[in-house]
Parts: sequence; structure tokens; C-alpha cells
Amino acid sequence: MEFRDVSATISKKVMIKPRLQIRYPQLTGLPNRKAQMIINDRIMQMVYRLIRDQGYVQDPTKEMTGTYEITLNGHGLISIVFRNYAYAQGAAHGVTVQKSLTMDLWDGREYRFADLFREDSGYKREIDAILQKQIEEKDVPIFETTPFKGVGPNQDYYLTPEGLVVYYQLYEYTPYAYGFPTFPIPYSEISDIIDPKGPIGRLQPVMQ
Repeated sequence: MEFRDVSATISKKVMIKPRLQIRYPQLTGLPNRKAQMIINDRIMQMVYRLIRDQGYVQDPTKEMTGTYEITLNGHGLISIVFRNYAYAQGAAHGVTVQKSLTMDLWDGREYRFADLFREDSGYKREIDAILQKQIEEKDVPIFETTPFKGVGPNQDYYLTPEGLVVYYQLYEYTPYAYGFPTFPIPYSEISDIIDPKGPIGRLQPVMQ
């Protein structure tokens, strides 16, 4: 069985508690049950991390809802985007946090941003240039007091069948009203720096 033959069956789950409703996926049907357990455990770790980081336990007035999106499920890979919205009584507005996981359906490995590229590729320089170009073309309102630093080895990202998507948090570089600064990059645009043995390398048939 080749990488491209493996995808997961997704069951929709929901966690309901006072002031909280979080939707999350549960994976089944993988050939490696240990990998399936690792991925599902990692999903729950992410769910609880977002609940904790947004202060649900600390603030008895805080209400929280969570959703998710599967952006890639195939070729032995799963990419999941989690969005948690939290609102505290008296606040001007709520705040959404977005995080993501990209994992190997064969062995349960989690891929960091740096894992997508060849070690000697100098990926930061090339990706930063692409992002800077998109910022200028889209007229993204970067804070004057917060210079754009580009990507790092643990950069937030997710994969789709068409490309790599880099994103940043609310307020990280832009005003709240702008939303999440999101930068889609077609795989064909970064084919020279992709690790052919890495996760994006498996998508070569899709890229061609």
C-alpha cells in the first residue's frame, strides 16, 4: 500500500460543558492502530491546550466555542485547523485563536514547519520573500511598531491539496478587524526547497 492510498475516516465529536461547546475530529480506519491512537491523543491535547490558554477555567464568565476544519486527508497525511472563540463578560469583543496539526497517518508523526523543507534549502529566505510580496500585493495592514519577522521553524501552517498555507494570530502583526493574516503558497512556487522525502513530497502527483 502506498502513501497516497491512506486516508482517515473522520467522526465528528463534541465536548459540552457549562459555557463551553468544542467540536473536534476523531480518526478511525487507519491501518496502524498505534498511529491512530497517537493522532487522536494529540488532537485532544490541542483541544485542552486551547481551552486552557484562553482562560476557560480561570474566568467563570468566559464562554467558549470551538470548531475545526480538515484541510487535507490523504496521501498518508492529515492536516487539521482548530478555531476556538472565547468571550469574557464585559469585553468589547471575543477573541479567536487558530492552531493546526499536520500529522502522518502511517506512524503518527507530527510535522513542524521546518520538516517540510530540505535542510540546506534556506527556506526562510524564500518563504519570507513570498510572504512579503503577498503583504504588499494585498496591502496587509502590518503594525508599524511590530516589524514583520517572517517564518520560523515552528511557524503556524497547514496543508491543502493545492498548497502550503502560512498564517499568523490575531493582533500578532495586524489589527483585530483584519482577521487572521493568511498566505496561501502553491506547491509549484516552492518546489525547489521542498524535501522530496517529507510530507509535501508525497503530494508530488497532486502538484504535477
